[in-house]
Amino acid sequence: MSAEQENGFSQIPQAELNLLRGVDRRIYRAMTVLGTVGTLLCSLLGGLDWGAGFLIGAALSALNFHWMKTAVDVIAQAMSTGAASRGAAGAMARFLFRYALIGLAGYAIFKNSAISLRAFFLGLFLFLAAILAESVYEIYLGFRKQ
Repeated sequence: MSAEQENGFSQIPQAELNLLRGVDRRIYRAMTVLGTVGTLLCSLLGGLDWGAGFLIGAALSALNFHWMKTAVDVIAQAMSTGAASRGAAGAMARFLFRYALIGLAGYAIFKNSAISLRAFFLGLFLFLAAILAESVYEIYLGFRKQ
């Protein structure tokens, strides 16, 4: 039995498997592009306080995505092997720690008027914008193949 059949992917065509394997890379790339463009736009339109706020929010959003992906991978691996591991416990701790980190950064920015809190929250949506871009890309590919 092949690895794909063991993982339940035996019904998925190879072209679609290749598309799925590239999702993480495309989301990271979209976050990099959108984060850079967003930081530049916020800096140009709102000043350095907006640029700094967006940059901090975008960086935490990207870190949040990375930690979430890592936690899900570790937990899925632990569940597939049937044994909980210390790695799964660490992944769960990071899963919760990321919210505390975002909250602390928001509080520090709120107390410091030199950085825009609104731009910070706007930057936190970078992860969602990258996922939306990936969704639009996959929909485009779906229509293009028909």
